[in-house]
Amino acid sequence: MKVRRKTVLWSIIAVCVAVPTAIHLKARASDHADTPAIAATPGVDLTDVYCFPSPSNPSNVVLVMNVHPLIPSGQGPSTVFDPKVLYQIKIDNVGDFKEHLTLQARFFGTGANQQVQIAGPEVPTRTGIQTVWEKPDPVIGTINIPFTTSTGIKVFAGAREDPFFFDLEQFFKILPDRATPLTGTVVANPDQPQATSFRPVGQAQDFLKGYNVLSIVFEMPKSLIQGASTSKIGIWATTSK
Repeated sequence: MKVRRKTVLWSIIAVCVAVPTAIHLKARASDHADTPAIAATPGVDLTDVYCFPSPSNPSNVVLVMNVHPLIPSGQGPSTVFDPKVLYQIKIDNVGDFKEHLTLQARFFGTGANQQVQIAGPEVPTRTGIQTVWEKPDPVIGTINIPFTTSTGIKVFAGAREDPFFFDLEQFFKILPDRATPLTGTVVANPDQPQATSFRPVGQAQDFLKGYNVLSIVFEMPKSLIQGASTSKIGIWATTSK
């Protein structure tokens, strides 16, 4: 049995064959090093989840989960996934807010040749906070190198620049009591906001520019995850240790 450490939930109204390019996304939030405990174990730290149509094949869908934020750009290729963590994307294709399919990734070893193995999408034998490593695909991949599973799922696991835009400096001016040494921000009075809104387009500063995350990317036919009774799917990601 695995114990869930962290979950990032995005409600996604996703893909059906009849509407191959219409995906409506509602995001709760991005999440980077939100607690000292999570920051101390970046391998379990989920940042974002994405779902979108494949840009090269309208019959396919791409699912992405990002973990391990704030990797300096020069350290991206040398940063590896935590081999003690089970990484999962859970899929609700019925509409009852419960996982009916899971897509899993596990990593073995460390270093530039760290290996990755995929399981699913499969109907999980356990749901909720209890989970197990399901039926792994026989194909073994290596991080930072794309590969294809025996069922035709294209996979990439490795470092990519963090796509999330956040003006952290201005955020600390709006909520100065949240300021940390991360940006070198000095707050004279944490109870006195210095701004009431974010800076306009063209003036906002992307704090995460140049930082990397570890991405696990899946591209597969929509038919592998869509349900029989609805054209919508919900997805969320978990890390278990």
